[in-house]
Amino acid sequence: MRRAVKAPRMNPAAGSAVATKALLLFSRETLRQAAIRSLCALPFSAELKIRLAWALSKRLGWPMTVLWQDDVVATLPPAAAAQRVLVVDQKVPTPDMDSGSYRMTKMLDCLIGGGVPVDFVGAIAPAQRRYRAALEDRGIRVLVGREALVRHLLAHGAAYRTVILSRPEVAHEYLPVVRAFAVNAQVLYDTVDLHWLRFARAREVLGDASQVSDKADGYRRLEMANARSADLTIAITEEERCALLAEAPDLRVVVLPNIHEIPPRVPPYEERRDLLFIGGFSHEPNIDAVHYFVRQILPHVTSQIPGVRFRILGSNMPSDVRELASPEVEPLGFVPKVEPYFEQARIFVAPLRHGAGMKGKVGQSLSFGLPVVTTSVGAEGMGLVDGENALVSDDPRGFAERIVRAYLDQALWTRLSYMGRDLIVSRFSEDAVRPQVLAVVGAAELGLPEPCGRAHQAAGQDSSGEISLVGSQPRTSVGR
Repeated sequence: MRRAVKAPRMNPAAGSAVATKALLLFSRETLRQAAIRSLCALPFSAELKIRLAWALSKRLGWPMTVLWQDDVVATLPPAAAAQRVLVVDQKVPTPDMDSGSYRMTKMLDCLIGGGVPVDFVGAIAPAQRRYRAALEDRGIRVLVGREALVRHLLAHGAAYRTVILSRPEVAHEYLPVVRAFAVNAQVLYDTVDLHWLRFARAREVLGDASQVSDKADGYRRLEMANARSADLTIAITEEERCALLAEAPDLRVVVLPNIHEIPPRVPPYEERRDLLFIGGFSHEPNIDAVHYFVRQILPHVTSQIPGVRFRILGSNMPSDVRELASPEVEPLGFVPKVEPYFEQARIFVAPLRHGAGMKGKVGQSLSFGLPVVTTSVGAEGMGLVDGENALVSDDPRGFAERIVRAYLDQALWTRLSYMGRDLIVSRFSEDAVRPQVLAVVGAAELGLPEPCGRAHQAAGQDSSGEISLVGSQPRTSVGR
């Protein structure tokens, strides 16, 4: 057995400069091989090796993954031993606080329900211990922070067949570490939503050209770098899959939508009253939506339905939303149990003017059998049809008219309630989406190219029920 050698002290910047000068004497292929062998042989800490590899890749214009290919894999246990799935997100999910956390929790439930062993890493710790305990109660091992992940992967990196990196900043920070130590794993980048698209739409609506434009451009660069560095990219809607492919047609992209529980009972029309909105207010489009509704839509509604109230639920409610309180507006903020509000309301409104991705609030409402009036942005990615399973309008008066119609017309309300709930059961319930999630974590076996824009019977599914991937030939288990 080889004796471990203690790593000497070394300035990473100086080391990378020396290594780069030496390596530039070789041809590209010789350079690649020399870089891999040299980095593997260095008696330095794993963290220092990552820094050296990153400096070399930037200096030479290579993807990070080119430094960690077959020569490295040959020194590790065979890929057949890799069975676990590792999921990395910005935090331990708080599913009662925000839609992204709810989606992540449901994805984890799909994996666990499919018999897949899962470990989870949150970049930051949750504010309350109960959120971590909820994952551990499911049998999920939970780690917090980058240093904990590095230590874990040093010992167990070869055990992972798939690593899911969720959200742009998380993928950017953690991908080099994952490539270095989980080299058997397919790396999946979960966009959650396309941030650049969200900020581009905000620019059009809010007119704050300079700041929002900078964010849109910055996120486009970041998100496309992540997508190009991953083996597979997860989009949440067909529209966003096409946006990614418009930027880089050779990407492999699959759609995984939101996932919703189906409550057992839908209270009837006559037991309900009033209007409801829910949304996490750390997400700016929700703040804009509430102000837009109260100022431009609600007056048209109250003039035709006297006494109707608009209730607003959601975490992190700011003071300017609380100040909307009036006899017609009730800003409640965070409530631990939302079910009674969905069962008591007659109409759910989602007056979103900008945003991206699939809107969890819309799917949640439909799952309760609560009819939805929304905008084209709110309806995105769900297959909603105005007058069939929801009511959709981007015009304030048209929005108000649809609320009044559904509120007063019991037959219309009942049809919308049934059709909307049926849509969620058939396409966005856990039973419907679980096969897609399980297929994606084994995505090396999937890879038939498909042109963007094909009509899907279900989000991310073709008519055969199989996951549809887009792009060129499947990549190797390590790198691109």
